[in-house]
Amino acid sequence: MKMNTVWPWLMVVSAGIGLRVGIASVSPLLDRIQTELGTGTAALGLLTAIPVICMGGLSFMGSAVERRWGLMRSMRIALGVLGIGLLWRGWAHGFAVLAMTAVLVGVGDALIRPLLSGFIKQTFGNGSHAVMGVYAASMGIGAALSAYATPHLAAALGSWQWGLGCWAVPVLLALLIWTRRSVPTNSPPPRTTAAPRLAAMGVVWLTLFFGLQAGVNYTVVAWLPSVCLAQGTTASTAAYLMALFLCVQTLSSLLFPIVLGRTGQRLMLLSLGFAGVTALGILLMPAGGWSAAVLLGIGTGGLFPIALSLPLIFSESSYEATRLSSLSQSGGYALGGLLPWLTGVAVPVLGATVAVVALCLAMLIVLMIVMGKVAFHQRSLRRL
Repeated sequence: MKMNTVWPWLMVVSAGIGLRVGIASVSPLLDRIQTELGTGTAALGLLTAIPVICMGGLSFMGSAVERRWGLMRSMRIALGVLGIGLLWRGWAHGFAVLAMTAVLVGVGDALIRPLLSGFIKQTFGNGSHAVMGVYAASMGIGAALSAYATPHLAAALGSWQWGLGCWAVPVLLALLIWTRRSVPTNSPPPRTTAAPRLAAMGVVWLTLFFGLQAGVNYTVVAWLPSVCLAQGTTASTAAYLMALFLCVQTLSSLLFPIVLGRTGQRLMLLSLGFAGVTALGILLMPAGGWSAAVLLGIGTGGLFPIALSLPLIFSESSYEATRLSSLSQSGGYALGGLLPWLTGVAVPVLGATVAVVALCLAMLIVLMIVMGKVAFHQRSLRRL
């Protein structure tokens, strides 16, 4: 295979790997950070909440940044911001500095995600489904590696700060990869008037689709160990089930293009299937053990690349793909980050098992309704 063919895939994978390391690397070190910095649990929660808030509040800026500097330069700027935020953690000897790095990580993430969707649309066109599967899987790989390796790196380097800061390396490597290759970009279209109401409603349904599938995933990630422990499993077994869920989820995202290739372009039907698998896993969660973890991994792993693919399918240019991704991901991540918190509010009243199962099933029911609305508004979305 020629290098010109391989390099765009390498650009996508390198950027995808760096998108979740800023959040996933913090979680294993929270206890140590709390001990050394003397911060409360509420403040610690901000270290993972701030990037998600930035993704929810700033993703809409992706299309504006592309309009100002072009797709390739904007991606390089965003990767640079993310890399600086991660590298700065090596000198984070106070909570304020650590919080500032979380802001930079969130800003970088918020810009990269829609811009990368635009790049995939521009470079791969109708073959973007396969790339979206690899893109989603690369994010899962980055999250899994950083969550597993960060405590070991911190021990080896004798510093939790550099255990976090060393994750700037893959991001800066991605920046070098994106700097080496210059891909011609489409000229930004002239400013247009506001989209008609029907098109705006299409964006709303697409945003709900993204936010609900993200909310189910975040809720399972946040509360699956608690559900396991509430059912009497040991902490080691809960950790094993969590690892199994994440591994299957990554594999499901990677194999998504194969499933799509056999089912054609019937994405809504495919979405319904993945939603059904997720619902079955949730119903089995209280006593299903590994089978529930596997089903949850398959379902959520399939829904995520579908949510990433929809803006590309419903757009005709890289700029439109960036704009539609910016709009849907901005509100989608805000909604997705809110739902695990609502679950936490319900846990003291209903218990971990009932709260997680009930709210996740409710989200999936609404998600299935939204699928039909997204399909109905497919043509109107092209008018954006």
